[in-house]
Amino acid sequence: MRRKVKNSVAINELIRFEMKRQGLSAPELAQKMNIGLNSMYHILKRPSMQIDRLWEVCEALQLNFFKVLADEINITNPVDPQMDQLQQENKMLREVIQLLGSSK
Repeated sequence: MRRKVKNSVAINELIRFEMKRQGLSAPELAQKMNIGLNSMYHILKRPSMQIDRLWEVCEALQLNFFKVLADEINITNPVDPQMDQLQQENKMLREVIQLLGSSK
């Protein structure tokens, strides 16, 4: 069963915005992606696309649209307590090393 997810971000609009920012036309991006112009217009017309195609767009435009989309989701990932503890220990050890190095 396929569930339709409503997203508030139309990826085609983000792609068009980035193309404009970079001064790229649809034929130029199609050439970079090694796809036909009709396929390019299809990408630019639809508000969603498959992950593998978005990956190709990311590579062609040198922009991580996955991160852009992830930033739009209002979910904060909980901090891993062990990771947080290790980062604190790392910081403390760096301070100790710095103090020991300056006492010579």
